[in-house]
Amino acid sequence: EENGEELLADAHLVAATMVGQNAGDKIKEYIKSSQNPTATIKFKGTVIGGSDSPSAPQVASFSSRGPNYRTSEILKPDVIAPGVNILAGWTGKVGPTDLEIDPRRVEFNIISGTSMSCPHVSGIAALLRKAFPNFSPAAIKSALMTTAYNVDNSGGKIKDLGTGKESNPFVHGAGHVDPNKALNP
Repeated sequence: EENGEELLADAHLVAATMVGQNAGDKIKEYIKSSQNPTATIKFKGTVIGGSDSPSAPQVASFSSRGPNYRTSEILKPDVIAPGVNILAGWTGKVGPTDLEIDPRRVEFNIISGTSMSCPHVSGIAALLRKAFPNFSPAAIKSALMTTAYNVDNSGGKIKDLGTGKESNPFVHGAGHVDPNKALNP
């Protein structure tokens, strides 16, 4: 319920899959309505750009919301960036589930969170700094914010996966970062 329709890639110790709340509610109803409910996990391959593909970008349900809790006159967040289901380096100290009982060790894992979107924005800021060595940090922030966009690839407003509705400036800030446009703010 707390993730709504958002699907996060979570490592599991047994064969499993994650579904959105709507599908989860239907599965629960099916389980209640049948004396012998059964299920099958069937991988049908990856489809990109199909008619069933969700719009992108979308704001993660766990993403921080504004305004700034100490000074409500300050809108937050400033911008949004990719941060869900990101392939990232993994130390191997613990298994991909982050559970002590998981004996597996991997060099990479799929991770979600601010810790994943921060490197995207930091990298764009570094590129802007290289392109414009005289830009102050405030100018770089301005370039990122004034060139961000608020529509998804279907032409609609960016969706908030926390509510299932359109996002607003307290959810997406100035919008989704656009590195190419930020080079010509």
